[in-house]
Amino acid sequence: MSLSTLFHVALGLLALVGVAAITLVLMLASPVRPPPPLASIHEGATRIDVAGAPDLSRFQARDGTWLATRLYPAANGARARIAILAHGSSAQSTEMHDVAAALAVHGVTAVALDVRGHGASGTRGDIAYLGQLDDDLADLIAELRKSDQNAKFSLIGHSSGGGFALRIADGPLGPDFDRFVLLAPYLGFSAPTNRPADGKGLWASPDLPRIIATLMLGRIGIDWPQSLPAIAFANAPETKMFVASQYTFRLLQNYTAPPDWRGAFMRAKGRVSVIAGADDELMDAPAYERALAPLRIPVNIIPGVDHMGIVSRPEGIKAIVAAMAD
Repeated sequence: MSLSTLFHVALGLLALVGVAAITLVLMLASPVRPPPPLASIHEGATRIDVAGAPDLSRFQARDGTWLATRLYPAANGARARIAILAHGSSAQSTEMHDVAAALAVHGVTAVALDVRGHGASGTRGDIAYLGQLDDDLADLIAELRKSDQNAKFSLIGHSSGGGFALRIADGPLGPDFDRFVLLAPYLGFSAPTNRPADGKGLWASPDLPRIIATLMLGRIGIDWPQSLPAIAFANAPETKMFVASQYTFRLLQNYTAPPDWRGAFMRAKGRVSVIAGADDELMDAPAYERALAPLRIPVNIIPGVDHMGIVSRPEGIKAIVAAMAD
């Protein structure tokens, strides 16, 4: 091959690299656009009466950050069973108030989290690295074990918190829990349990170009785009001072189910059950039964209950208490 041919080949390759770089920059630059407020989620959240919620307590995570929880001691004073409660996307610990209060009445100490990136924990909408939420949970367990070394732990998660609970069940922390109760869990963007993300059920708007570009760059060791916002939620304007209205890529990737959600159910270290409302506007409740029956995962569908009702309506609360009692 002549020098002239080599020169033109090299020039062509440089041009392709330049085009690829410009394309990635444009993909990263695409703005995150929130969807219109979703009335059913807003109304469901405001129905939760948090007047009696405990004040925030705090524990120090391994990076020195003080993270917030709400402690609901068991009414009978027992500490043998502790349930850790993880809220849904964009929310905070008060979302799980009704669940936590009911468990405490029935002899289970409940600890409702402000998961890092939410509420009073850390930088809202962000974490420092993928896997930090897992580390935070390990630190919380260590803190709680200071009071009772022999306590049995359960993990209850709603929506994205349910997906996160499944991630934990399949991971190194799985053996620390004896059961996992997933409430209308979000199992990932391709899961058959999701309703079509349009119309009245549009809760989240992902920035797909930015997500794709971030994934591509991550494969070659470039991780700074993980700090960029990657998804926005359909919160009402008046709630934005209280909620995480968007997530960075790394929080989005950490606070969700593992990609192989079917395998995660099969590999889970403790007992796993799923509870969902028949009227859930975000999740296809019957699809949980279809998808999980072959895996022998118990699924309880509650008539007349929607996505937020599963953590606030008496029917939903009763089913959660029952799942913890069996």
